[in-house]
Amino acid sequence: MRRLKYSIIIFGCLLCILLFPVGTTAAKRNTKATTSNYQTLPEAKFNAVFSAYVRKQIGKKGSDVSVYRVKVMGNGPIPAGKVTFQLLHKNQRRVEGQVSITALVRVEGIEARKVRISGWVDVFGSVVCVSRNVKRGEILQEDDLYLSRKNISRLPSTTLTQKGKAIGLMVKHQIRAETPLKEWMLVRAPIVKRGDVVTILAESGGMRVSVPGKILEKGYKGQLVQVQNTMSRKKIYAKVINDATVMVDF
Repeated sequence: MRRLKYSIIIFGCLLCILLFPVGTTAAKRNTKATTSNYQTLPEAKFNAVFSAYVRKQIGKKGSDVSVYRVKVMGNGPIPAGKVTFQLLHKNQRRVEGQVSITALVRVEGIEARKVRISGWVDVFGSVVCVSRNVKRGEILQEDDLYLSRKNISRLPSTTLTQKGKAIGLMVKHQIRAETPLKEWMLVRAPIVKRGDVVTILAESGGMRVSVPGKILEKGYKGQLVQVQNTMSRKKIYAKVINDATVMVDF
């Protein structure tokens, strides 16, 4: 009886030894088969996608772009297959400074995951600076301005990048030399001001008449201003042509 018990125990042990490896191998096969149906994209891929998007959106000739401190949030396993991206950016007007976009990751055209990518973007380009100290009320000339390469992402969006947008404008307050110009620093300069002596022109049917006049209010080019005919003392409205001429329309 005792020998029978030992035989049964030995048989059971042998059976376990034979079956256990087979079961383990099968489990590994199932796990491997399940894992092979998924993939996880490296963060470097999202970094490259982010950098390419930023450079495409900026698209400024002569601008240097630096992208760093990129963070990827929400990355994880997705089904195996061909991967494509759709990038969403809420604030598309300014791709500078801190930028955050959402990447819709699609596998074989089907959305599989949303991944948020953020990073700091430095953009270097030319901005308009003053070459000397400028007093309030001065009108800027081309010699007063120069272009300097700056980190645009660190400057307000109102910073001027073309000298032509500042030439002929009047400074609202004193500006120190080498200061980048912003739109709010400048106003249109009046061509004529109260007390200026001008010529009043009037044309009708091929006839042209000119009389002297005096400006009664400041005015800009193309604007109607009140002017007095110094011969008749009559006050009329005329369009400013330049700093010496106004025209009456009939």
